[in-house]
Amino acid sequence: MEKIIFVPNIIETMEGKKKQERKVVHLQIGDKHLYYGSISRLFDDFTEDELGISYYKTKNNLAKLGTIKTEKCVIRQGFLITKEKKM
Repeated sequence: MEKIIFVPNIIETMEGKKKQERKVVHLQIGDKHLYYGSISRLFDDFTEDELGISYYKTKNNLAKLGTIKTEKCVIRQGFLITKEKKM
């Protein structure tokens, strides 16, 4: 059985922000760092066996925890910080 570590999310939200947030899924597999716009897109490129975790476990836990570590990879969820829109 493979070891999966769930790490609590430490990203703090900013009150009253006017910035647009865009979710980013960061995959670290070996020496590669890849960035995806969604979990489903990540699983289009990699199988559950390659990542060491299922799509459904990732989908159900990544938003709450922020980081999932398996023996094969690290998957993180974060947000792009964009410039405030001028009105």
